[in-house]
Amino acid sequence: MADAELARAVLAPRNVALIGASGDPSKNTARPLKYLRKHGFKGGVFPINARRDEVMGERAWPDLKSLPEPIDHVYAMVPKAAVPGVIEACAAVGVKVVSVYADGFAEAGDEGMRFQQEMIAKARRGGVRVIGPNSMGLINVHEGLGMTTNAALEAPVLTPGPLALISQSGTALGGVLSRGQARGLGFSKLLSVGNESDLSVGEIVDFLVDDPQTGAILLFLETIRRADDLAAAARRAFAAGKPVLAYKLGRSDAGRQMAVSHSGALAGPDAAATAFFAANGIIRVDTLEGLVETPNLLAGRRPGTSRRVAVMTTTGGGAAMVVDRLGLAGIEFSPPPETVVKRLGALDIRVGGAPVIDVTMVGARPDVYGPTLGDLIDDPGSDAVVCVVGSSAQFRPEVAVAPIIERKQSRKPVAVFCVPEAGQSLATLAAAGLAGFRTPESCADGVRAFLEWRAPSEQAVGAVSKELSDILASTPGGILDEAMSRKVFEALGVEQAAAAVIAGPDDEIPDGLIYPLAAKVMSADLPHKTEAGAVALNIADAVGLRDVMKRIWQAAGDYAPTARLTGILLQPMTQGLAEVLLGYRVDPEVGPLVVLGVGGIMAEVYGDVAVRIAPVDEVTARAMIDEVKGLAPIRGYRGLPRGDIDALAAAVVVVSRLALAGGDVEEAEINPLIVREAGKGVVAVDALVRLDEKLSERESDAF
Repeated sequence: MADAELARAVLAPRNVALIGASGDPSKNTARPLKYLRKHGFKGGVFPINARRDEVMGERAWPDLKSLPEPIDHVYAMVPKAAVPGVIEACAAVGVKVVSVYADGFAEAGDEGMRFQQEMIAKARRGGVRVIGPNSMGLINVHEGLGMTTNAALEAPVLTPGPLALISQSGTALGGVLSRGQARGLGFSKLLSVGNESDLSVGEIVDFLVDDPQTGAILLFLETIRRADDLAAAARRAFAAGKPVLAYKLGRSDAGRQMAVSHSGALAGPDAAATAFFAANGIIRVDTLEGLVETPNLLAGRRPGTSRRVAVMTTTGGGAAMVVDRLGLAGIEFSPPPETVVKRLGALDIRVGGAPVIDVTMVGARPDVYGPTLGDLIDDPGSDAVVCVVGSSAQFRPEVAVAPIIERKQSRKPVAVFCVPEAGQSLATLAAAGLAGFRTPESCADGVRAFLEWRAPSEQAVGAVSKELSDILASTPGGILDEAMSRKVFEALGVEQAAAAVIAGPDDEIPDGLIYPLAAKVMSADLPHKTEAGAVALNIADAVGLRDVMKRIWQAAGDYAPTARLTGILLQPMTQGLAEVLLGYRVDPEVGPLVVLGVGGIMAEVYGDVAVRIAPVDEVTARAMIDEVKGLAPIRGYRGLPRGDIDALAAAVVVVSRLALAGGDVEEAEINPLIVREAGKGVVAVDALVRLDEKLSERESDAF
């Protein structure tokens, strides 16, 4: 349960103080006072400007101490250097929350980051919570609270409703508000969190879970900070029946660089964010329009059980635009139920194997359109219905969308794409609480997001084995050589390929080696040995082995002259049905991940991987195996021999349990893990483990 008093001060303050409010209407810092008055906020508003007696016709106060009543929420619109002083003043009079407008903090580099950290430390000592910096403020539509510098509040009227938005981008605050209002959608609260230096997105989501005016929570994210906060809040929102939708930037390298430069964010690979959202019941949309238009598709719903959708249209071309997008996303189309086949057959309309039920010839006739839609809603063969409406949506909304609205209480979500520009139809749908989409892209995005939505995954608890704990406790931090890496995986229960270790190329060759062999130079300083020329395969005999060992030892030294070479690992060449990459790493945004993909030296090039938040259970591990396209052969594709899926799933599960090691393991990878035929197991051929560097520091501190 969130702190109710803090939540009220953040979301619905009884009064506000505007520090640095300008009397010049042309300045951004004059806007909050203007908007608070324009949109009818009934609480106390106190402009504070030590150099003026009045601001825009209202009395100005010199400081917080001179105000006639305690303040819930301060909006600090002062230069960066003055912000710590504002926080001290807030602490002195008991202000709970300060939103900081200024920039130049973490996004400005190391110096700005230090300044931000010192500011937050001061705020915490004084019992003050901070939103921002780079915050464009707060909007509470139901109460007319327009405490923001965002020009979107120039709109004459704000439409109240159930949508709440938390945005790391201040500009997006107005963009989402204006786009939603244009479609007749209403909002409850909108907050700009900027750098998210103190109050996190997750904490504010938690506040909104308890807000009776909020039905769905929208997130506009550049990065994920304090993932644990957001995960816990999203799970609580799911339990409360309030869907959380996220639109996150940073899918590309350029986008991640923008996140760093704009808000000082540390952005991890996008697959990590997708895994995090899925694990915590957060619906991810790919378009800004989808963020605005999808919530009504989810209202009162729970996740479905399939990825099948029924599509009905009064325009074939319009439907094709949506169907194309859905097909690219891997969504399946359900065949028309027998009731629809008979109903339309009586009108000489044949429907069969096509993914669309096309009623173009009879248009939006109420005696056909509505009953056919009802049949699709009642059909258990799909989890959602898409209605594509043609030209009638533009000029005859009462005909185009009335049959859909009549069935708005259906147990199945219905998405409506209006092919023409049909503002009135979209507004009519919104007023009825139904999901109307302006573009085929956003329609397909919303439907895909719903069909991929799942309940939060079970959170694993427990600890790693004592054997593994002992290994980690006795091993210094950093990258381990292969011999030590093998011990880590052995302790997890992953079978390792047989191996012999010798000290160097001139050492005695052990008896009993099974040729052909692979030879690898061992060095914690050479995590990727192939690039260094420190690996040789298919060595036929002892004579060849001696020459090869000298060559790869020399190559390793030439490649990295300062590298510590600790030995040579000799392994018999191992055969199987497939090579798999199985890895674990701690992502900077979302924490522990387990990764499964096609193995070998080209693994990074193909990028054919499945990623999940770690640890995972066996069901999730099997879903990951099914997701990797390159593993189709071991799944029995076209009659090929099946690999040992059971053993592979078990290996995924145990490697994912590195997440329970208390953060000691930063990265671990087996590449390749050889998958044998069904019933014959899997075997690790190459291993890499990187431990937290702080392990070495802890070990030093102990002596």
